[in-house]
Amino acid sequence: MRQHEIKDPIHGFVRLSQPERLLLDSAPVQRLRHIHQLAYSGHVYPGATHRRFEHSLGVMHLAGLAFDALLRNAERWAGAAALPSGLDLPYWRRVLRAAALLHDVGHLPFSHAAEDLLPDGQSHEDLSGRLIVSAFLDAPLAALEVDPHDVALVAVGAHGGAGREPEAEAGWLAALSSLVTGDAFGADRIDYLLRDAYHSGAVLGTFDAARLVDRLVLLRGPAGLEVGLHGGALQAAEALLTTRDALYEGLYFHPVRRIYDHHLGMFLRDALGTPLLPQGEAGGFSGRLERHLALTDNEVFAAIRLANLDPGLPGHRWARRLERREHYRLLYRSRQQPGAPLARQIAVAARERFGPAQVVYDPVERRPGRLDFPLLGRGGVESAQASSRLLRDLPPVSAEYVFIAPEVRDEARLWLRDELRDAGTR
Repeated sequence: MRQHEIKDPIHGFVRLSQPERLLLDSAPVQRLRHIHQLAYSGHVYPGATHRRFEHSLGVMHLAGLAFDALLRNAERWAGAAALPSGLDLPYWRRVLRAAALLHDVGHLPFSHAAEDLLPDGQSHEDLSGRLIVSAFLDAPLAALEVDPHDVALVAVGAHGGAGREPEAEAGWLAALSSLVTGDAFGADRIDYLLRDAYHSGAVLGTFDAARLVDRLVLLRGPAGLEVGLHGGALQAAEALLTTRDALYEGLYFHPVRRIYDHHLGMFLRDALGTPLLPQGEAGGFSGRLERHLALTDNEVFAAIRLANLDPGLPGHRWARRLERREHYRLLYRSRQQPGAPLARQIAVAARERFGPAQVVYDPVERRPGRLDFPLLGRGGVESAQASSRLLRDLPPVSAEYVFIAPEVRDEARLWLRDELRDAGTR
């Protein structure tokens, strides 16, 4: 069968079969060429302008390598590994790679920046699951000879609906899904950390992804099958988590990135469902798949540029902030646990002093996800946390920001200095 090659700056050559190329060329995947991975982060780190398309290619590539490692290591550590017998392994490899390529097709313009504007508590994972089983992907998934429901469940877990769990193999689909979305060594996380660090330059040094993937092993636990790691790659897993937290500190939670996300969300709230952005619905995104596919960063960028020039258009105030770099400025930052009193008190007092519209209070936190997994060592299988103090004690990454309108920034800084000085003398 003919193979296609695409050169990627992170992984080298990414290879696809002809049916996979048809899936790559589908409208939902091609749309990802027009969705920035890091929203407005390019205004902080100019190189951070990469898109969801190349990320999805990278996730597919890594997921295929991970599946191959599970098969290889089932023979390598035959006494402990638990690869099921009787499964159609070529079929499930196709399912896994398709799921990895499609896992982000539900992403909204600018990725996570305004996901709260989806209707009825939906998420981009819900949209991904619905798209995978929709008519928009019927033909390429049929050419790949895979069940769309299996693909959806592996791509987005419970958001994908019901899959076809093989009999007597509890956890097989969940194990495959963890190869895409797992917190400790999922292909999605591995790729975006490598790619975001590379394009932004925000983190010097990352982690040994090749060793991490090469040492994956399928083990059987009390709840069924589970993807674990050989002990020789524990340091690589620790380095991944350290890199992740460094990127949250320096990139994802960067204060300018945070305030741009706020301004973008406010613009979209005003503009969606108007003639400026008719693909949405009043005050938010549409849950209809055809409208979702019709809306990318390009349409939003064009709407922002138009609204910036015309005070009569919806969202003009926020478009002006975005286009002219008149964004709110950082007044105060705390690295305490969100909800600690000082930052919140400063925000309340600043709103009383300068007006509610002049102040943005932004508490952010990323709690560690599932940071334990089975570890295969010389003494058998044990908890990774039992072997790693870092995994046991990794704290949440958190910050609280108080932003102020630039028109009153200088006055606000003097006011805050006096407030903090007076508080210290009480």
